[in-house]
Amino acid sequence: MKEILSWLVVVVSTWMLPFSVQAAQLNWMGHWKGEDKRELLVHEIKKQYEFLHPETTINLTFDVDIEGEGDYYKMRVARKIVEMIETGRIEWDVVFCDIPVYNHVADLLGDPLWGRKHLVDFTSVPGFLESQKDFIVSTPYYKERMGGIFAGPYIEGIVFCLWYTRQAAEKLGISVKERGMTVEDFLAYARALAAYNKEHGTGIPFLHLSSFNRIEALFEYIFKSHFADPQLVIEEQYDAKKAEAFLATLKIFEELSRYQPIVNPDWRTLDWRDCERDFLAGNSLFLPGGTYMYSHFRGVSPEHHMNGIPVEQPYAVQPNGLVGHFVNAFAVMKASPSREAAIELSMMWAEPEVAEKWVEYTRNPTGIRGNLQQPVLGSLDGDVYGRFLHDMEKQYSTLPMRNFRAPTYVFGKDIQVSEEDFRSSLMLILEGKLKAEDYYRTILHQVGR
Repeated sequence: MKEILSWLVVVVSTWMLPFSVQAAQLNWMGHWKGEDKRELLVHEIKKQYEFLHPETTINLTFDVDIEGEGDYYKMRVARKIVEMIETGRIEWDVVFCDIPVYNHVADLLGDPLWGRKHLVDFTSVPGFLESQKDFIVSTPYYKERMGGIFAGPYIEGIVFCLWYTRQAAEKLGISVKERGMTVEDFLAYARALAAYNKEHGTGIPFLHLSSFNRIEALFEYIFKSHFADPQLVIEEQYDAKKAEAFLATLKIFEELSRYQPIVNPDWRTLDWRDCERDFLAGNSLFLPGGTYMYSHFRGVSPEHHMNGIPVEQPYAVQPNGLVGHFVNAFAVMKASPSREAAIELSMMWAEPEVAEKWVEYTRNPTGIRGNLQQPVLGSLDGDVYGRFLHDMEKQYSTLPMRNFRAPTYVFGKDIQVSEEDFRSSLMLILEGKLKAEDYYRTILHQVGR
């Protein structure tokens, strides 16, 4: 009898095991690998989710490690999303899907509204709308960029700026205005560097750029500063006065081209990590970029990351709001077999504590509501990064912040100029290989003006 009872216990236990311990795997395509505490926060979210759901294991693979065709990881991610849509095989429940990835998928599918069909719209997810800051929910701009949906929490905010190193400025005898820099100041710095190069037989570039640079953000900031009206400059429709300011800004870039080398000659092939290391080592005066570079610097050059100082971009007439954006980093595939779990994981990024950690860890803004009305930043001696973000939010938080990439803010949404073409043309003007008037006439011809 004892043997029979023992056998029954084993049989019953074995039969019950799969139902009492439902082991599951959630596949998450992460972001921010190698970017200091951004990556740390990803791992913290993973750990917290697995603690709350011990029956679930998260398979985390970062976007840069996704295999596929091409060197550019965002295009590989886009192709993987397209593959899942076309085959119906959902390998990744949570995908990295920022604006460039979304647009790449749209181009590959020939469908700018693909997100409505294949991504979860968080609008109806309980607690989502309440977790986002008011301007995210009330401004159609944010949904429009993702095919008319909210694809996930808007954790990441970016403010575009210039970076410089005091080491390079002191060596060159240049005192950089960290706030309130004018275009005249900016041009004067370029002249001073050109004079230094001539006197010392050096070729130190004024701007340090990589193959994936964001020079159009500098252009957009200067363009906006020709106007006092903050609404006019973010409307994506043609306006003759805006066209005049567009040409004036092109001519500022052409003026910079007089002071060669205005950019490092290897920018077309230079990896962004090497670009940032070179800059932090004092090999140029300015690095156009954004506040996200705080994490980049700490990741790529731990020994020199403190050298980079963020400063306001130069204005032509008066500052008229920041260039930057807020984005969701992650989206959930609508056809995911673990959709509810994937949504729950994504919503962890919408927690107030995570929003505050994001600001503390990254020195970047966020679109998520925190418990604190204003995060305490810049209060520590030497915290130039927190102070910069604090100053920018204090001065410009009431003005709309955008980054259009292509000049739709001048010529309208239908302009057939891609962000890559626009960026390339601006670089040609800086290098002295394209005249401002010639490029302006080319665009006017394209839009039928």
